[in-house]
Amino acid sequence: MTKNGLLYTCGKSKSMYYGEENDSIIMHFLDSVSSYTQNKNARIIGTGILRCEFSSHIFELLHKKGIPNHYISNIGMGRMKVNKLDMIKLEIIPRNIAAGSIVRNYPIQYGQVFNQPILKLDLKYSNDPMMNSDYIVAMGIATKREIEVIREIAFELNAILKDFLLNRGVKLVDFKFEMGRNTAGDLVIGDEISPDGMRLWDIETNQSLDKDVFRYNKGDLVHAYEEILKRIMPVESMK
Repeated sequence: MTKNGLLYTCGKSKSMYYGEENDSIIMHFLDSVSSYTQNKNARIIGTGILRCEFSSHIFELLHKKGIPNHYISNIGMGRMKVNKLDMIKLEIIPRNIAAGSIVRNYPIQYGQVFNQPILKLDLKYSNDPMMNSDYIVAMGIATKREIEVIREIAFELNAILKDFLLNRGVKLVDFKFEMGRNTAGDLVIGDEISPDGMRLWDIETNQSLDKDVFRYNKGDLVHAYEEILKRIMPVESMK
C-alpha cells in the first residue's frame, strides 16, 4: 500500500506528507508565525508561500555552490519536494552582527559587527538550551566528526549567503538552519532557510526584512517577506 499523500508529521510551521518515492517528502509551509521570546503566535496569510519561495531559491543557489541539501523542487502553493532526512536535533546559528539573545545574555552591544562569525548550537527541545560539543556527543546527537562537518558547512554556508545578500543590499545579521542524515548517512542541510529564521537588515537603513517585523511590531510582515524575496529573484541572477 502506497503512503503517497499521507501525513508524515506536522509541526508549528509546516506539515509534511509522504511523496511518491519512498525517500521523498512534501513539505507544506503553513501561514503560522510565532515568537518564543515575545510569547506571540499568529496566522498571517501568505507567509507560508513566501517562506517556501525564498527557501527554494536559496536551496537552488546552494545546489549551484555544491552545498548538499535536501531540496528537490518547488511544486507550488507553498509546497516543496525534498529528500527524507533523519534530522539532527540541533539548531545551527551563525552570527555576523550582534542581535537577539546574544545581546540579552551577554555584555555585547546591539549591532556590534564580529571580527569573525560566531557559531551557536542549540538543542531543539523546550526553550532551545545552548549546547557544546561534549554535550552533543554525550547525548548521542552527533559524533565528533559530524560536529566538525556541521561547523565546516555552517561557516561555508554563512559566507555564501552573506556575500549573496550583500550584493542585493542586505546585511546577513544571523540565521538558523538544520541538518540531517540522508539514506547514505551523509550530513545535508534540511528544513528551511527563510526570513522566518534569519535576521536580514537593509544595508542603507538597517530596516528589518525578517520575522523581527512580527516579533517587535515593526510593520507588515508580508510586505517585508515580499521585499526580501524580490531582492533575491530571479534564480538566473544568482552567482
